[in-house]
Amino acid sequence: MNNYLLEASDHLLIQKEINNIIAKEKFENQYQVSYDLEEVPLANALEDLDTYSLLSDKKVIIIKNILATTVENEIKHLLKYLENYNSNNLLILTCDKLDSKSFAKKLKASKNIKYQKIEIDDRNYIINKLKNYKIDNEAISYLLELCKGDITKIDTECEKLIFYKIDSKEITKEDIKKIAIEKLGESNDILFSFVNAIINKDKKKSLSLYEQLKKYAVDSSSIIGLMASQMKLISQIKVLKEQNLNNIEIQQQLQLKSIYQVKKLSEYIYLYTLKEIGEFFNKLADIDYQIKTGRVDGNIAIELLIINL
Repeated sequence: MNNYLLEASDHLLIQKEINNIIAKEKFENQYQVSYDLEEVPLANALEDLDTYSLLSDKKVIIIKNILATTVENEIKHLLKYLENYNSNNLLILTCDKLDSKSFAKKLKASKNIKYQKIEIDDRNYIINKLKNYKIDNEAISYLLELCKGDITKIDTECEKLIFYKIDSKEITKEDIKKIAIEKLGESNDILFSFVNAIINKDKKKSLSLYEQLKKYAVDSSSIIGLMASQMKLISQIKVLKEQNLNNIEIQQQLQLKSIYQVKKLSEYIYLYTLKEIGEFFNKLADIDYQIKTGRVDGNIAIELLIINL
């Protein structure tokens, strides 16, 4: 059976397991192609599954973020392929987290697919990665705190520490302080997370993320501008959803880069009526005016906005 469904939240874990599967199934050095359904439609991958490669008899087809697709005929096509799959294809589907949707259930339940949920203990990962080095529990705990559960970050920092202490083979907390960089996240990532928390009316998370944003000195007008643009998209998606358009059709109509953006913002369309979105726009415009005319400090204005969510 050459069909796999991998569930994991970390890119590094997914990629390592993909490499293991390719080696185990003896598909090394074969034609390989990857499709990310947050960027391209499933139809592209299905066409590749259904055609023979001129470059080699066998091929590896990786479909990332499989649950991002919502096109019914494409889902049926994939499920039909799994019923009578081509043994010259190695098909690997990936997702962050399986949900309760019928498509996910059908994939997992298929008799022709191997499902694997990839989980790992962060502490054991460090211990195994640094098995040839001496490191105490305090140092491990400190490294875990800095990396905040990101396996890719943990792996990168361990590699740096291995090279840094290659002579003594002993790693201390002080070494980690010198070498490792705390994962605060890029300012743009934090900014988008902050705006999403605001839209989701999560006061506690919004205040926490805003404290992080202050470290990057992000201009308050930029924050308000992003809030306004996201709320505008939510209102547009809300209207198009009411017209029964699917995510791909909405992405094309609004000319968005990724279907993931539609999927994510769709989570918020039920939190607001169109009237409430209009009122939020007016509030943002008033705050922006007061900041630009010097009537109120930008930080105070945004903190008040959070408190009054």
